[in-house]
Amino acid sequence: MRKWKKSYLTLMVVISALLLLFVGCSEETDGNNNADGGNDNDNTSEKENFNATGLPIVDEEITIRVAGSYDERTGTEWNELETFQMINEGTNVNIDWELAPGSDWSEKRNLMLAGNADLPDVMLTVPSADVVVNGSHGQFIPLEDLIDEYAPNLTAFLDEYPEVRRAITAPDGHIYSLPLANMAEYKRSDGNTLWINTTWLDEVGKEMPETTDELYEVLKAFKDADLGLPLTAVYDASTEGLGNLFGSFGTLDETFIVKEDEVEFVRATDEYKEVVKYLRKLFEEGLLDQEIFSQEVNQMISKLSSGDEAEVGAFFSWSADRITNSDYKWDYESPIVPLIGPDGDQVTGFKNPQLDVGKFVITDANEHPEATIRWADRAYDPEVSFALRQGPNRTEKVEDGKYEIVEAPEGYTSGEWRVKETPYNRFIYGFSNEQQEMLDLSNLKEGFLDPDSPEWYDLRKDYMEKWLYPQVLFTKDQYDGIARYETDILDHTDEMTAKWITEGGIEDEWDSYIDTLNKMGLEDYTEIYQEGYDTYIENSEED
Repeated sequence: MRKWKKSYLTLMVVISALLLLFVGCSEETDGNNNADGGNDNDNTSEKENFNATGLPIVDEEITIRVAGSYDERTGTEWNELETFQMINEGTNVNIDWELAPGSDWSEKRNLMLAGNADLPDVMLTVPSADVVVNGSHGQFIPLEDLIDEYAPNLTAFLDEYPEVRRAITAPDGHIYSLPLANMAEYKRSDGNTLWINTTWLDEVGKEMPETTDELYEVLKAFKDADLGLPLTAVYDASTEGLGNLFGSFGTLDETFIVKEDEVEFVRATDEYKEVVKYLRKLFEEGLLDQEIFSQEVNQMISKLSSGDEAEVGAFFSWSADRITNSDYKWDYESPIVPLIGPDGDQVTGFKNPQLDVGKFVITDANEHPEATIRWADRAYDPEVSFALRQGPNRTEKVEDGKYEIVEAPEGYTSGEWRVKETPYNRFIYGFSNEQQEMLDLSNLKEGFLDPDSPEWYDLRKDYMEKWLYPQVLFTKDQYDGIARYETDILDHTDEMTAKWITEGGIEDEWDSYIDTLNKMGLEDYTEIYQEGYDTYIENSEED
């Protein structure tokens, strides 16, 4: 498929070159055409209609087609959302939304890019590799000059956070996409958190565990008392997965991490082997959900919420808010800090900022790029970004300019209430640490410490290691190399990990597993990430 696409693109380049040659010859013989092949009347009309500052953005209404994905809780009628009414008001810019369910967007986006026949004016949520490759091919237009001239809100945000500008700048020096960027410090704390039922702890006479051995004893006590399922999770999920335990064994649940400027493939380390052995012990003794490799997040939430009483002793997630049954969801509390492992390791990752590099691209089909960038820049207005991130219905201004969280009304979960009037993480915004500090969270859950609160972050920050691989835009050749190795290597590690946790055998098979990874190109795969990291550090030092 990749070879076919490459040949197709090569053919299209040749055809385009011939067409340009033909047009060039026609221009030399036709005195009525402009030297650049454009139409002065059309260009003049566009420029006269556009206002570089103030409102409206255009004097006569225009329509921009925007394709992307939507959250089913929010729906597809984005023009009716309070956040977009804030953005659209007074602009004379109308948006024709072409939104697909998140599960379908990847295929739809790929078909649009491959066909190139009916590209929308804007695409949302584009993978970093596609940003670089399709930008270099001309399907996505460079945005840096438009940003400098027409996007003062985004420019101010990038000046405040140069790492965001660095992250969205392609290796060729162009910016092809606008980001979603949440720079609040609390988001640097891992969202994958262990929650334990304190009512069950009382029943079995146990305290909140502080070590992995104590967690094992707690889960065993839950099982022996026949209280229900001791521990559930969703394998390889971000917030509902098992990553919280990795730091207790001196590593992180990431593909690559960086220790002392050396890039490591986590699933080939001795630390990873020890994590798997611990999980095998839990699984073998029936302490870990036997459906961990087959269930989806919604199935896990159902297990947590469906009964009249709690049926699960512990789980991993951002917050106990994930449990929709209010009768017992606040029976769950967290150790907050990482558990101490058998060798004394007690680590959590200092996460990269919540930064989606390819959240918004302008295609070469767009006839109004200046108006589009001005419209998009309104999303980076601090007040609008605050609403996009927090939900305008979910916050209420109180004294000293701060905001309180408005509790979800009956009939809404907290997640549904948050995204009722905002596309949330499906659209661009720029959220700063100062904006996060505007939230007064004291009324959010009286008597409970919440991961959104500064106190939570303060308790965890001493355990945070800056091991995470930074957000990097690679070159096209590097992306090709990653594509060559990544799928096969990760599929193999997933397959072997599932086998070892459910059946055992990791000690006997570890050496042959490493040999197989090396034959699959692990060294070259890792070297690509090392080169990308080294370049990133060099560029950082130049800032």
